[in-house]
Amino acid sequence: MKRFLTFVLTLTMLFTLTAPAFADIMWEPDNNSFYNRHRNQCEYENRSYCANGKEGFVTAWDAPGGSLVIDQYENGEKLWVYYIYENWGLISRWDGGKEASGWISLSDLALVYDYISFEEEYGDRITPYNGEFADYDGDAETVNFYEYPGAPGINQSWDTGGEWHVLDNLTGTADSPSYISSIFIDENGLTWGFIVYMYGHMNSWFCLDEPDGTDFPVREVSTPQLTPAQSPTLPTRSYIPYILVAAVVIVTGGVLVYFYGRKRKSTD
Repeated sequence: MKRFLTFVLTLTMLFTLTAPAFADIMWEPDNNSFYNRHRNQCEYENRSYCANGKEGFVTAWDAPGGSLVIDQYENGEKLWVYYIYENWGLISRWDGGKEASGWISLSDLALVYDYISFEEEYGDRITPYNGEFADYDGDAETVNFYEYPGAPGINQSWDTGGEWHVLDNLTGTADSPSYISSIFIDENGLTWGFIVYMYGHMNSWFCLDEPDGTDFPVREVSTPQLTPAQSPTLPTRSYIPYILVAAVVIVTGGVLVYFYGRKRKSTD
């Protein structure tokens, strides 16, 4: 018994020490029974969509084609789709510390232009990184990361004087190569570098010529045409579980009354 406990404690310590290496493990929902039963048939998506239902809102169900409503969202609401099963997307929200995961038909969602969309559109102009940032000797106090070159807003800003030694990780050192994986030269001659993963920051671009830049020309990208938003109303099929419960109660009550009546007659 003592050897077993020692073994368990040793494993716990090892997992604790190696936790940062697993920081990018794919997220999975805690309380979605359909996902748990069909995990192997679900495709990892991890992309942002906008609600775009024909009625002006979308409904998240407990399962694809289910009857229990998890939540509803007006058109235009950004929703993160973690997994796809056939033509359904699994979204998740946290409210009051509780997770709520639901399935929405992909026909009621519009994909938000992101780094994958950019790669699909400009892949022929994206080339492997070849040390283009190795000789950077600027004094940028921050590095601003973007979803794609020319995105309208900053994804995240990192302080170059912080504990992560951002510039060293981007320029590269003798002991550690740069985290930049590929580059793109935009229409204005600016060079951008793509970071797949660096201390929890994944899949983002920054400008090699101006790492702290904030005023870049905004790139025109395809945007979905959204149906005007409307306040959600419960779909008809969402009442089915309640109708079934009511029917069971009524039938059960009727059966009890019937047998109780027969018992009284037999007693009389």
